[in-house]
This record gives sequence, C-alpha cells and structure tokens, in this order.
Amino acid sequence: MSVASSKTTSVPSTPPRRPFFDWRVWTVAAVLLVAVGLSVLFGVKQNAQQGFFGMRLFPLKTAYDFKLTGPNGAEVRLDQFQGKTVLFLFGFTHCANICPTSLTNLTEVYRALTPEERKQVQVVFISVDPDRDKPQTLEQYVTSFDPSFIGLTAPKPTIDQTVLAYGASYEMVAGPTNEPNDYSVNHSAYTYLVNPSGKLELLYGNEKLADVQRVVSDIQAVLREPRS
Repeated sequence: MSVASSKTTSVPSTPPRRPFFDWRVWTVAAVLLVAVGLSVLFGVKQNAQQGFFGMRLFPLKTAYDFKLTGPNGAEVRLDQFQGKTVLFLFGFTHCANICPTSLTNLTEVYRALTPEERKQVQVVFISVDPDRDKPQTLEQYVTSFDPSFIGLTAPKPTIDQTVLAYGASYEMVAGPTNEPNDYSVNHSAYTYLVNPSGKLELLYGNEKLADVQRVVSDIQAVLREPRS
C-alpha cells in the first residue's frame, strides 16, 4: 500500500540530501509486518472479527504510547486520549492523493457520529516528513478537514520509532529536479483504531475508509465495549 506523488516517476541517480532508511531499519520493518500478518493469520480465533468491518487484531494488545509534538510545540502522548477511541494514520502534507483522500473520508466518518460520540473520538495525523511538516504547518493542514483533528510530528528518530512500533513503513523519493525540497514520500496507508482502553483493535486499508457507514458502525461498537 505504498503511495507517491506523480512527480516521482523519474528518479535521478543521485539521491537528494534527505535522510533515508537503511537496510537494517527496513529489515526490522519487514519482520514487524510479517509478525502482524502471522498474528492475523494464525492468532485470530473463531469469531474474533465479531462482525467488525475493519481487520480486528486478536488478541488485543496495548498500543505503543507514542510521544510526539503537537500544536504549539506541546508534547502529545497516546495515553492522553485514554477513554477515547483514537483513529490515526501516517502521511505528509505534500501528499497529492492518498492522505487528503483518507482525511476526507475520516472527516465524513467523524461527522456521521452523534455529537456525544464525537466527544469520545479523536483523529490524529502523524507526519513522516518532519523536515517540511512543522507543528504550525500540520495544524493548518489537519484542521482544514475538521477543527478537532490533531497533527503530530517529531524529530526523525522518534518518528521512525513510532512507525516501526506499528509495523508501518516509509521512504523518501527524489523528485525530477533533485533540489533539497523536491521529493515525495512513499508510505504505508493504514488507519489504526485504538480503543478507549488503549488497545490497538482495528486496522483499515485506505480503500475501506470510503465505506463511511461501516466504519461508523465499527466505532460505535467499540464505544459500547466494556472497558478493561
């Protein structure tokens, strides 16, 4: 599920002066992705989906507690949202297609909830392009979809740690001019749902977010679940 700007079809032989993942990081990411796949294939018990539209991860495990930078440079931790359902995704503000489409779909999902349900839901966008996506840039970007959405960034090592913790991936791709800011980012395009108890429960491929009502039904079901 990698995405890239259409401007990156011609990649020069000389890479841009950007930080790239090396083979060791990609190896770790591949191992994590395989682990997630195996847990889905072999760890899912009968009826574990329980009627959910999103891919339900079973057994449920506590989500990695990221510590990133939010609006006005304030630290934002996942556990600050304990008691809420959190939907988050990785992306970047210069993304031409997948990111704005996903955020548009999540906006429709959020607004299809009742006012009381919205108080219990938080949408978060985590940038994998910290050089260009500063806190103010992210805030302007995500709030253009809905004022309640939060954009997060951090230094690259912290972003990388968060990406790996969730089995995601990304890589910088040079643009045709090879200028420092002429690049796009290939990245995985999953949306993660963390339940109010802080457990990573559901995973959505980008195409599933377009089915707004079924995602809404999932969120409502999660909100009704007993808290652990």
